[in-house]
Amino acid sequence: MNILRLLLLISASQGFIFGAVILLSPFFRTKTNNYLGYSIVLLSVLMLNMFMDSIGVFDTYKELNILDDIEWVFLFPVMVFFYITKLINNDIHNSKKLKWLYVPIAISILLNIIFTIEVDYGFNILNIEEYYSIIFEIEEISYYMFNLLLMIWLYVLIKKTPLIGNEENVKWVRLLWSSMFVITILWIVLGSIEFFWIEEEYVFEGVLVVVLSFFIYWIFYNGIYRLKLAKDQKEILEILNKKNFSLRKENSEHQIDENVETKNNHEVLEGFSRDNRYFKKLEFMLYDQYVYRDPDLSRDLVAEELGISPGYLSQIVNSITDKNFSAYINSFRVEEVKQMIVDPEFHKYSLLAIGLEAGFKSKTTFYKTFKKETGSTPSEFRKERQ
Repeated sequence: MNILRLLLLISASQGFIFGAVILLSPFFRTKTNNYLGYSIVLLSVLMLNMFMDSIGVFDTYKELNILDDIEWVFLFPVMVFFYITKLINNDIHNSKKLKWLYVPIAISILLNIIFTIEVDYGFNILNIEEYYSIIFEIEEISYYMFNLLLMIWLYVLIKKTPLIGNEENVKWVRLLWSSMFVITILWIVLGSIEFFWIEEEYVFEGVLVVVLSFFIYWIFYNGIYRLKLAKDQKEILEILNKKNFSLRKENSEHQIDENVETKNNHEVLEGFSRDNRYFKKLEFMLYDQYVYRDPDLSRDLVAEELGISPGYLSQIVNSITDKNFSAYINSFRVEEVKQMIVDPEFHKYSLLAIGLEAGFKSKTTFYKTFKKETGSTPSEFRKERQ
């Protein structure tokens, strides 16, 4: 049990630190992230209460019992609910009706205050002392059901809401929900087993402690990683907006006419050379408008902008560059990443943040494409240039 107590204390402390970083740091503090911070702090409170209960603090100091008796598990899933709904930008988070989600924790606080005053201090308010055992059994069943129903509701909202953002954000929402759902089911199962086999309560409590400890560590690592990545991307974008990176090689600039005209939106067949009017327009979009920074850029979107068919666009790019459309676009992204890597102003930022701001949609695509283009991984390239 000493190891479990130590694990509880470490995990609770770690959670408080993580929550404080989110809630107090100007770099990470946003309305959305605040709910994540509140969630972690509440989970840390629960684990700290478990630690203090295991060492007999609540037995020694009866006046502190109310801190343990209030069922914070009514509030924790509400914070998670608001965090995920705001993260996926679902309109439901603006509904005033969601204030009703705070009713269970409000009832729990009021109930336990009355219980403490009546039982611990001997003041009769409602004079229902004989009913408390039934009331608290109902409360226990309620918080299990409340957590499960909120997790199911979140699943429905996530499935119905188009997740706008990069691949990393989508993975984070799904991973977070999946982890929370598994832990909720495990908690309900362990609670049910403990109810029927009281003599095994320390075993099942130990299992839950281990799982929660690793969960806090996981969310701590991934949360800090994601928040740092988001901060890096924001700052990189600000720098890129101030700088005018030129990806053209010296002595090889082309005069690009941005006002390419088409006749009745029909393709004008001409030679596949760099003088091709559509290729020159494409170069303008890439060199001067930096359209490759859009991770959702596609051949169809570019073809529509040029007023030609996707097939004809592929013919142009393949014939002139000896690359397919995706490879050609990615070559611009790689070139910009290379420029950022050698620029001292970007040295403090992670390579992934640089790659994502250059237009790559995921870490895997970024590293695979960069090595294919340069023969080195981004980290190897950075080391060689420093």
